[in-house]
Amino acid sequence: MTRIAVLAKVLSLLLILQVAPVAAQDVALPGASGNESPAPSAAPIPLASPDTAIRSRLTTLYSEVSGLEAVRVQIRNGVVTLTGTVLDPEASAKAEDIAARLDGVVSVENQLQVEHRVERRLQPLIAKTEQMARDTIAFLPLLVVALIVFIGFWFLGRVITRRTHLFRRIAPNQFIEMLFEQVVRLIFILVGLVMAMSILGATALIGSVLGAAGVIGLAVGFAVRDTIENYIASILLSVRRPFAPNDVVIIEGFEGKIARLNSRATVLILGDGTQVRIPNATVYKAIITNLTHYPERRFEFEIGIGFENDITCALATALNAISKIDGVVADPKPVALVDRFADYVMIIKVQGWVDQKKSDFGKTKSEAIRAVKEAFDAEHISIPEPIQNARTMPDAVPVDRSGQTSKPTAEDRAAISDTSVDKTIDEKVQEARSGSEEDLLTRAAPRE
Repeated sequence: MTRIAVLAKVLSLLLILQVAPVAAQDVALPGASGNESPAPSAAPIPLASPDTAIRSRLTTLYSEVSGLEAVRVQIRNGVVTLTGTVLDPEASAKAEDIAARLDGVVSVENQLQVEHRVERRLQPLIAKTEQMARDTIAFLPLLVVALIVFIGFWFLGRVITRRTHLFRRIAPNQFIEMLFEQVVRLIFILVGLVMAMSILGATALIGSVLGAAGVIGLAVGFAVRDTIENYIASILLSVRRPFAPNDVVIIEGFEGKIARLNSRATVLILGDGTQVRIPNATVYKAIITNLTHYPERRFEFEIGIGFENDITCALATALNAISKIDGVVADPKPVALVDRFADYVMIIKVQGWVDQKKSDFGKTKSEAIRAVKEAFDAEHISIPEPIQNARTMPDAVPVDRSGQTSKPTAEDRAAISDTSVDKTIDEKVQEARSGSEEDLLTRAAPRE
């Protein structure tokens, strides 16, 4: 072997001896720090399968949902099998829906059965009842406080409206006073209700209740439109007061005395004692003729005399006759006028005034007509009648009635000449007003 070959082997051996310690150090200390980069780490080994995680998640969810506590879960390769019992088909569908929405679930096998045992079916109801009882007992003190607040506002409204008589000074009549009292009392009730609801934490319910009340009120308003119209008319009539008790009025063709005015109708007592109720809405819109608004009232009647009579004598006779009647007042003076010419007579119109507080209007007018007729007869002033031809049967025998006429006695004349006020209808009016029904004409107020 040559020297060159021996020298090459020696150098190769030295090089191997120099590199070997470094390689041995890298193998022995793989995590040591240095300029060399560490070797790449291996992939993690899974500790549990996805089926276990899904089963754990479903079990936890079912334990938190009411009615699904008895559901048992089995899973294999993403296929979930549900077993156990539920209370109704809706709960079974809910359990299946929960399982189907989890990631990693491939399919759901629903083998749940509906529970029919009585004790199992009643268990949720008993639990809810017990919970409601506990909640009620805990809520009771708050409810008592809210109730006390509501009753306090209600009582305060009654005290202010009934005890202080505040509105009696500003209201024109009793009906308006009552209306003001009701409005103020309603305001106090609403304030008390809002306060009570606020204490109970049910303020959101107030809006719903008021909204429902508004809708119901609108529907009821359309249903009782006539009643509301009569109620509003009664307010206006009580303020205007076009009549008073015992006034003789003509409304819608009915002539009678006013008995009362309530919140629905006006009550009249007619001359024959009949009671008539006219709706206030009709009364307010009707033409009201008040015959007793002023004490003095004028009567008039017509009488025809023949053309052969002295017209001046006839007028003087009529004036003299009615001037002597007790019910006819001297001021204004009675009047007798020639009104017109008819086919066969001259028409005289006689007018006189009656104080209705002292004399009856109808009686006085009747007595005036009787007095004028008797005065004309005494002065031989003729009152002609139409002449007609009457044909009688051949065998008809006329009946003589001349002997049947009898003259009236002094008592009869006194009764006929009586012009005093008739109190019969007044008594019926007083009887109607003495009832328990409300009356809006009891207090004096400015009248139209």
